[in-house]
Amino acid sequence: RDCREASLFSMNQTLESGPMELHHPDMKNLVLNRKNNSNALSILLSLISASLLTPSSYASPLNFHADDSDLSGERLGRGVFTAPSLQLKPDETTRNPITSGVEVSVQLLRKDGSKVPVSGLLFYSGNFELRTDSEGNARLPECAPRSQFRLTAELKDSHFQVGEGSSTYRMTTSVDCGVRLELTFREESDGGQPLGIWRVASKAKARLAEAIGLQFWSNPIEFVWPANGDYYSFGTVHLTRGDHWDVVGHEMGHGIYDLGKLGAFGGGSHKIDECYSEALALSEGWASYFSAWVNVDLTDSDAKFEFMVPRRAPLRFETIPGDVCNGPTNEWRVTGFLWDLVDFSTDNEASEEPFSRLWRALQGSRTSGARSASRLFESAGIPRSVLDLVWDLNFRTPR
Repeated sequence: RDCREASLFSMNQTLESGPMELHHPDMKNLVLNRKNNSNALSILLSLISASLLTPSSYASPLNFHADDSDLSGERLGRGVFTAPSLQLKPDETTRNPITSGVEVSVQLLRKDGSKVPVSGLLFYSGNFELRTDSEGNARLPECAPRSQFRLTAELKDSHFQVGEGSSTYRMTTSVDCGVRLELTFREESDGGQPLGIWRVASKAKARLAEAIGLQFWSNPIEFVWPANGDYYSFGTVHLTRGDHWDVVGHEMGHGIYDLGKLGAFGGGSHKIDECYSEALALSEGWASYFSAWVNVDLTDSDAKFEFMVPRRAPLRFETIPGDVCNGPTNEWRVTGFLWDLVDFSTDNEASEEPFSRLWRALQGSRTSGARSASRLFESAGIPRSVLDLVWDLNFRTPR
């Protein structure tokens, strides 16, 4: 990844055409560091001069890359190589007295004025730690009067981290005993963007832990913001916007799909309302389904994405529009098929399968597409009649 980004840095014109990858047997071992800097640079230059820098369609695990440019929304106007400060600064800080102890609250302020809690952040200070709960609050019940604490939280845990490519984001603050400290970040600000990514990843981890456990999560996922595109490659999620929760969840979904060895990968350009290969449609459709499962209420009769694919937003997947290409080679219809199997909203079907059943059926299979996935679901105990009905509603073709 370092080499690819280095080449992009030296050739600005490639930024306009989207993420690129170098395909060469030496690339996995090509690392720019002090020991092999000159050798690595010479290899890199020879690759570029030989015109081996090509748009990626490579489809092996941990090297998945598809052109998700159709998925992405408006960028913030920040260049990929001008990352903000690693020290996240709140847009508003409020201190209120409490009867005892210390409280810290971290919230994201949405454009509509509502606040969204940021959970899972671990603040540490010398001899104690505080972790924000599902409401974004962390509490130390007791402390010595007039004592003061300097708290630091890194956007990093054992399963994922959020950074700008080389270091992780963090926040540092001070709070007195007997004070509730509320840190508010506007979701579109430099501080809010990384926290938006953290919020989705933390929520996804908690949901996965409850549904299937985390034994499959063998390698940590790195989130990089700001990036020159929205895509997943080499175990890293690259994001242009941290406040677009549905796109964040989609790109993380590729990483989870990879770690679980759920299905085949398909690379290259794709548009959500068109047809291509079954492999690409499954990998993209599953990623969107995962984003929905993490972020959308299963009872929502009008389930939709807010930011994904701006030209068609809001993107509804409870009912797929009629102008979308039919069949299992379309990702939008794959998302609808998977969602209808697990959701609690009845739209001519009453399937309410647990996420875990679909996961267990696919785990380790690297199945080739939605049709073969449906056979695995049937083998896992989902009735054929249910699968046929949900298939017909979404794909409009015979299973």
